[in-house]
Amino acid sequence: MNQGKRALRFLFYGLWALLMTGLTYVMGGVSLKVMRRDWGSLWYWTVTLGMSASLYAFSLKALGLAFLSLTTLIGIFSELEERGFDVKISGFITLLVNSILAYLAFTVWIYSAGAKWKQQIVGAIESVLKPLVQINPKLQINYQDLMIQLPSVILILWIMAIYLAVRLEGRISAVEKTGSLKSQLAELRMPDLVVWLFIAALLGAFGGLGIGFVEAISVNVLNVGFTLFFLQGIAVVGRFFDFVRMSGFWQFVFMVLLVVHLFLFVSLLGLVDYWADFRARLEKRGKEQMNRGI
Repeated sequence: MNQGKRALRFLFYGLWALLMTGLTYVMGGVSLKVMRRDWGSLWYWTVTLGMSASLYAFSLKALGLAFLSLTTLIGIFSELEERGFDVKISGFITLLVNSILAYLAFTVWIYSAGAKWKQQIVGAIESVLKPLVQINPKLQINYQDLMIQLPSVILILWIMAIYLAVRLEGRISAVEKTGSLKSQLAELRMPDLVVWLFIAALLGAFGGLGIGFVEAISVNVLNVGFTLFFLQGIAVVGRFFDFVRMSGFWQFVFMVLLVVHLFLFVSLLGLVDYWADFRARLEKRGKEQMNRGI
C-alpha cells in the first residue's frame, strides 16, 4: 500500500473514530486501536491530540474532551499491550492512569466553575437525558443520584471501550496479534480482590449503615463490579456456544439478546463462575465426549 492510500486510510479511521465517539463513545475506540497499531505511537498521538485540540478550539468542547479521553485510553492501553502486558494488567493500569488524569482535570474545572459546579453537572445530565424524558414523559429520573454514580458510569464506558476495541479490532483489520488478546478475553476471570470488593460493596450499599459517603462509594463499586462480571459471564456464554457448536450468526443473535435483556443474569453468571468454574466443566465434558467418540 503506497503512502497516499495509507494516509487516506488513516484519515478515514480518524474521522470514523470521531463520528463513533460522538454517537456512542465506546465504539470510537475500535478505529483508534487500528490507527495506533498501523501507524505507531508518534503519528497516533500527534494526530489524535491535534484533532482533540481542534475540536476544543472550534467550540466543540464536549466532543473534544470525550475524544481526548478516549484517545488517551486506547493509546495507553496499546502502549502497554505493545510491551507484552496481558489484557487485565494493561486494562487496570490504563483505567488507573485515566482516572488520575480525569480527577486532576475535574479538580481544575471545579476551581474554575466555582460554587455552582454541582448545578452545572446536574444540568449537563438533564440535557443528555432530555430525549429520553421527551419519549417517555412518565419516566422518573433522580438526577442527584445519577451525579453520585457518575464516576462509575465513566469507568464503565472506559471498560467497554477497551473491551470492544480488543474484540472488534480484527474484524475491521485482520492482524495476528489480536488473536492472543481475544483468547485472553475468552479466558477472562476476575481476581479475588474484585470479588471481595463486590461483596463488601453489597454490604455497604444495602447493609443499612446510614453513612452517605460509604453508600455512594459502594454503589459505584457495585456498578463497576456488575460490568466486570458481565464480561466474565459473556466469556462463559461464548464458551458454551462453542461447546454446542452454535453457528456464528446465532451466536451474534443470542449475544445481542443477552446484552439487551439479560444483563443482570449474565453478570450473576460471571460472579458464580468464580466458584463454579463453568468453562473448566465444559472443557472436561468436551474431553469426555471426545474420548467416547461422540
